[in-house]
Amino acid sequence: MSILTTINKIYIPKRLKETVEISKLQQIGLNLNEARIYLALLNLGPSQAGKISKETEINRTTIYDSINRLIEKGLVSYTLQANKKVFQAVSPSELLNQAKEKERIVEEILPELNKIFHESKEKEESNIFKGRKGIRSILNSILNYKEYIAFGSSGRFLEIMKYDFELFQRNKKEKKIKARVIIPETSKKTEQVRLAYSAFKYIPEEFSSPTTTFVFGNNTTIIVWSENPIATLIKSEEVAKSYKNYFELLWKIAKK
Repeated sequence: MSILTTINKIYIPKRLKETVEISKLQQIGLNLNEARIYLALLNLGPSQAGKISKETEINRTTIYDSINRLIEKGLVSYTLQANKKVFQAVSPSELLNQAKEKERIVEEILPELNKIFHESKEKEESNIFKGRKGIRSILNSILNYKEYIAFGSSGRFLEIMKYDFELFQRNKKEKKIKARVIIPETSKKTEQVRLAYSAFKYIPEEFSSPTTTFVFGNNTTIIVWSENPIATLIKSEEVAKSYKNYFELLWKIAKK
């Protein structure tokens, strides 16, 4: 269970404090106030706007705006009692139903979106990826190929990517993807080499690089392992071929 700081001033009803995190509701599409109100209604049961406002410490105008959005999203309903609206949270299972419906819609349009994506990618020559999420997307792309080669620095791959590195190696093994990698001799007995599902060869440390180059298919990716890693992905048969030739030369002279 994560600890919410007073700086964020995120409110969670006491009875739900141990089971629900507002941040998770935000991740599935609710804004902060909507998440607070929805959780408050789960805790309070049927309530008028004034009671919700008092419980969440959100002003009445904002309460009504947020509740209307929750009603549109199908997460809150209301009844009229003595000409006053009484609001109630819809069962949390509706969140799952909505997620499944969104997944169904995405599956329907995915073929056409992929067609548009691949047609546009053919026109592109290079892309820049930043951060762990960016590098993760490149690793996932590599998993679509039967083999790849890589060379350069290896010391910070595991350090920076952490669980993503281990998941990448497991997926490689499951898919039986062949990988040949050239790294500095000083990395020979590291945890990264032990965990990797790859064939390794080694070159003297003086020829190492602060970057790692991956070549898969007609794609060449050069990754700079800074605290916030950055990668350049070049889609070019000619460029990939030149890096492959350079790799094969190194592979011949590198040591096992």
